Amino acid sequence: MRTRLAMRLLLLTSVRTAELRGATWNEIDLKSAIWAIPGERMKMGHPHVVPLSTQAIEILKEIRKITGATAADDYVFPNVKDKSRPMAPTTINAALIRTGFNGERLFRAHGARGTFSTWAHEQGFTPLAIERQLAHVEKNRVSRAYNKAELLPERQKMMQDWGDALQSMSD
Repeated sequence: MRTRLAMRLLLLTSVRTAELRGATWNEIDLKSAIWAIPGERMKMGHPHVVPLSTQAIEILKEIRKITGATAADDYVFPNVKDKSRPMAPTTINAALIRTGFNGERLFRAHGARGTFSTWAHEQGFTPLAIERQLAHVEKNRVSRAYNKAELLPERQKMMQDWGDALQSMSD
């Protein structure tokens, strides 16, 4: 059940698996529907804000009940054998392999990010908002230095629309 919820949250947030596995409850603000990932946990070293859809919030509430997390520094997805460690790095991809979905290595958990990006572009969201959601850093140093926009209103709408689209596929 934990792995299934982790896979669903990965799809709903389009974060990298390492970011998901290392998430702690002090990063999550359920009331504001925001997940603030500190820079030291990000690939490029920059803090990242992830707007949470109502579907993502429901998963977070469900996993908290399952794990019984009470402390702010508890992992959202703790290791089953040792709660002081995060979920194992291979858990999500191993689940894809076990279900037969990943038998020919055509899809990995990281591929969910590409699926989201394609969908968001097809829906007409601005490329910059999509790139911000994926925590991609502007390659042009001057642009990166001047443009600090998070584009949260557009990204919040984008992530809710994405959550609704995924939910409609499972109904």
